[in-house]
Amino acid sequence: MAVSRTAQGFTLVEVLVTMAIFAIIGIASFQVLNQMVHTEEQSEQIRERLERVQFSQLLMQQDIRQMVAKPTRPSGLEVTHQYVSNDPEYFDSDSGVLAFVRTGFDNPGNIMPRSELKPVVYRLRDKKLQRVTQTFVNDRSSEPTVQTLLENVTELSFRFYQGEASSNSNQGVDQGWSDNWQSQGSLPRAVEVTIESENLGTIRRIFLIAAAGQVAVSQGEGSPRDN
Repeated sequence: MAVSRTAQGFTLVEVLVTMAIFAIIGIASFQVLNQMVHTEEQSEQIRERLERVQFSQLLMQQDIRQMVAKPTRPSGLEVTHQYVSNDPEYFDSDSGVLAFVRTGFDNPGNIMPRSELKPVVYRLRDKKLQRVTQTFVNDRSSEPTVQTLLENVTELSFRFYQGEASSNSNQGVDQGWSDNWQSQGSLPRAVEVTIESENLGTIRRIFLIAAAGQVAVSQGEGSPRDN
């Protein structure tokens, strides 16, 4: 008696073709899934970078805006009335640097073991944008706090705006701007910050200074260790 084809099952060729089709579908699905995972990882890295940039810009804005005219003693002895410094060699920076004193830390009755003023330095070390702070303005007895804000930074630079009438060397859009701040007894009206990043390109922001034009902070203000 003849056996029907339906009872014979699949042939070897049919099985191989089916396996090949499933293999192709599996490889294609894996590639799609792998690409989705890779894209998600890249998106997460970009989000983290943008969040760090936003945080660094917000921190810079808060610090620079609350810059105050505070006499300091960089050498530990002689008092200087140059309230802003941008000497990379003095602050051990690979590129530009910005050093100043900011206010805004309320400490009624000096209850907390800190000052109402804080020295702040922005510098570039080993391709890292760092924020360096001390507990007190002229006290170097403790180790500074070093906070890394951004990585893969190749260049850091600053410009300072004092006013159009104060600068005769620059004209047009650059009038009133200077690459170096050497004025004593005054603060710039604004600071331009330029960051060159390997991942994000050029980041440039201008921050206004609220205390520009105000008189120097009294030597007796805040904690006795401020001076």
